Amino acid sequence: MGIFVKKSSRKGRWLSFLPWVLTFLWMGMIFLFSAQDAAGSSQLSGQTAFHSAFWFWPGFSALSPEEQLAWVESVQFWVRKSAHFLVYAGLGFLLCWSFSSLSWGSRKKIVLAWLTGTFYAATDEFHQLFVPGRSGQLRDVLLDSAGVLTGIFLFFVAEILCKKIKAAANAVAKRIGKN
Repeated sequence: MGIFVKKSSRKGRWLSFLPWVLTFLWMGMIFLFSAQDAAGSSQLSGQTAFHSAFWFWPGFSALSPEEQLAWVESVQFWVRKSAHFLVYAGLGFLLCWSFSSLSWGSRKKIVLAWLTGTFYAATDEFHQLFVPGRSGQLRDVLLDSAGVLTGIFLFFVAEILCKKIKAAANAVAKRIGKN
């Protein structure tokens, strides 16, 4: 299971289901976002852009309401594409965490996580073909697939960092124990 769960304990065996539960909940969240009609999706990305502007652009509140609306409309496309990438990066991380319990090599786990995430992205875009005002786009599948790869990369970075922290903590504990 890697660094996140001890396999040997009973509690660890139950905790080994946690990554799978979180992965399926995350997939459900993606499905719900994709099930929004065009108006709902546009409203959500508009609100996200609007609230982000207040946080990251100090002069935004000084703009007139018309200027604020124009700015929000001009960045909505980028907000949506960023959301695609980030949501699927989260999925890639969770899939890699879930597949880390398998006794296969890292390369097979990476490929399996990436294929699963990309397949889910493709089925998600297909699902959007049946949602009023939405469309399935190949570029979104490609963007989502890149997000999955990023999440996989972040998982392995987190795993390496956790191993280093654990090794450093063990070294400190040994030094303290010897004194």
